[in-house]
Amino acid sequence: MQVLWFKRDLRLSDHLPLFEAMRNAKHHGLVLPLYIHEPSQIADAHTARQHQLFVHECLNDLQQQLSDVGGYLHEELGEAVDVLAALHAQFKFTHLWAHQETTQLAQYQRDKAVVAWCKSVGVLFTELPQNNVQRATFMANPFAEKVNFQTYLDRAAQEEIKNPAGRNLKVFFAPKPPVELNRATVPHAAGEDKPLRMKGGRVQARAVAAQFFTPAKLKSYPFSISSPLKAWNGCSRLSPYLAYGVVSDREVLQKLNALVNTVHGQGDVALITKVEDAARFYVDRLIWRQGYLQQLENHTGLETDAFYSNEPAEINHDCLNAWRQGHTGFAYVDACQRFLNQTGWLNMRARAMLVSFACVQLGLPWQPVALFLAQQFLDFEPAIHYGQVRIASGTSHFSQMLVYDPLKQQAEQDPKGEFVKRWLPEFGTADCPAPIVDNTESLKQGKARLHAMRQNPRL
Repeated sequence: MQVLWFKRDLRLSDHLPLFEAMRNAKHHGLVLPLYIHEPSQIADAHTARQHQLFVHECLNDLQQQLSDVGGYLHEELGEAVDVLAALHAQFKFTHLWAHQETTQLAQYQRDKAVVAWCKSVGVLFTELPQNNVQRATFMANPFAEKVNFQTYLDRAAQEEIKNPAGRNLKVFFAPKPPVELNRATVPHAAGEDKPLRMKGGRVQARAVAAQFFTPAKLKSYPFSISSPLKAWNGCSRLSPYLAYGVVSDREVLQKLNALVNTVHGQGDVALITKVEDAARFYVDRLIWRQGYLQQLENHTGLETDAFYSNEPAEINHDCLNAWRQGHTGFAYVDACQRFLNQTGWLNMRARAMLVSFACVQLGLPWQPVALFLAQQFLDFEPAIHYGQVRIASGTSHFSQMLVYDPLKQQAEQDPKGEFVKRWLPEFGTADCPAPIVDNTESLKQGKARLHAMRQNPRL
C-alpha cells in the first residue's frame, strides 16, 4: 500500500504526488489519502483559529473532490511520525508521497523526523517540489529538475495540467480505514474566527479567480493594489488559496494566459496592450512570491535570526498593545488594523506600513510584530511573511531602507478619508485617542536608529 500525505497542497488538480501514486499503484499498492491534524502545529503561536477553520473548509472540499473520483480523505489526529508509525503497523505501507511545504523550522524538523523514521522501517518517502522551489539537501528527490523560475513560468503557461476530475479512480484507492476521525476532538487553535474572512475550498477559490480574471479587472489591477480602499475588489485575493495549495501557481498562470489569449482574439489593440502590461505586472508578483519561498528554503533562520548586532530588543508593551488594537491615534494605521481584524486580509502596501510604523516609529522589535500579524493574516505563508516583515522593519539584508510615513500614506491612499471613516467610526470624535508619538520626530529618530543599526551586520 501507498500513503498520499496532504499538507499545504489541498487540491487534486496539478498534484504530482497524487499522479505518481496512482501511476505506481500496480507495482506499489493501492493509495490511502491522508491528512494529519498535528497538535504541535495547531498549538504553534503563528496558528490562529481562522487558519484552522479555513483549512477545515478546504478539507471538506477536498473530501468532496476525492469522493467525486471514487476516493476518500482519511484524517488523523497526532504528530506526523506517530500517525505514520501507527498506520504502518496496521497496513504495512511501502511508499509515502507528499508535496514539500516551504514553511517554518518546526516543519523542517518534522519532515526530517519523518525521513529518519521512513529509513528505519524501509518506507520510501518521496517529497515532490511545488512552485519550482528547490528542497533542502536532506530530502532526496529523484524527480527534481533544477530550472530557473523564468523557464518554469514559460513551461507552466503551456504544459497540460493533470486533473483527475470526471474520472473514476476507485480501483486505485485502498480500502477506507474503519475508524474515522471526529473533527470535534481536534484541539482548537488560539483566538476567534474573523467574521469577514474568505472561506476555504477549491469551489471558493474558483469563484474568486473567475471574478478577477476578466479584462476589466486585470487591466485595473496595477492601479488598485496600493490602497486598501480599492484593493479588496481590485486584487485577485488568491493568496490564501495559494498559501494552502488549494490552487497551484501553474493553474493561476494558465488562467492568466487564457485571458490574454482571449483578449488577443478580440483584436482591440489598445485593450490588448493594457491587458498584456497588467498580466506582466501580475506575473512579476508571482516571481517575487517564488523568490521569497526559495529564500526561506535556503535560509530557515529568516524567522528567528538577528541580522544586525544591535537590533531593537526591548518591548514597550503599551505601544505594542495600542498598535495591535488600533488605538495609536494614527487614523490610517488604526483603520488598517480594524479592517484586518475583521477580514484577515490587507493589501501589501498597508501591511508594510503597519510593520514600518511599529518597528521604525514605535521602536518595537520585529519579532512580536511579525508574530501578531502572522495570526491576523489568513494567507500567512512563513516565507513571504517573514521576508516582507524583515524588509519593512529595516532588519533584512535588502539594500534600501523602506520607511512608510503613515500620514503620507493616508493622504495618497485614502485622500477623502473613506476607508478611515468606514473602519474607524470614532475618527474625529472625543473617543479617538491622541497620537502616541509625534510623527515627524518619531520618523527622524527611527530612521537614525535604523541607519546606525545597519552599520553593524552580523557576519
